[in-house]
Amino acid sequence: MSDSSSRKPRITDRKENIVRRFQDHRSHQIFLMSEPKILICLISRGVHDRVQSSNQTKAQDWFHTRKVPHTVIDGMDPAQREIRNKLFEISGIRGNYPQFFFEFEDGAINFLGNFDKVDDLNETTGLSAEILAQHPDLETWDKMFGSVVESFD
Repeated sequence: MSDSSSRKPRITDRKENIVRRFQDHRSHQIFLMSEPKILICLISRGVHDRVQSSNQTKAQDWFHTRKVPHTVIDGMDPAQREIRNKLFEISGIRGNYPQFFFEFEDGAINFLGNFDKVDDLNETTGLSAEILAQHPDLETWDKMFGSVVESFD
């Protein structure tokens, strides 16, 4: 009996810690969505995988159509090898394109995600105002890319 009663507070504490970390993470994500940032698209002009090639084209088309400024880093370009390797290190993913990052004014670079993340955000563009009002924490295209700038100059 004493074992189960001693576990309950531990489980409750653990749950509270998880909830607190999630809330802190969500607050940080919401802050990152509104902070001015530069969008970096890591692609490869020499990618042979048709799906990756198609995904690169789709994402770039969406950014161009919606006039979202972005910097393209070509993973195949020897002149961009150093930044490519830095981005691979940040994402933890090598040789899978496209990948998307935000660079902040302080120089910090955060991994946004791969094509699936951008595709999910693209799907939010048609959501009604009613749905968005019911889900204020929902990550949307406008929230995520609305504060993207071409440069910090």
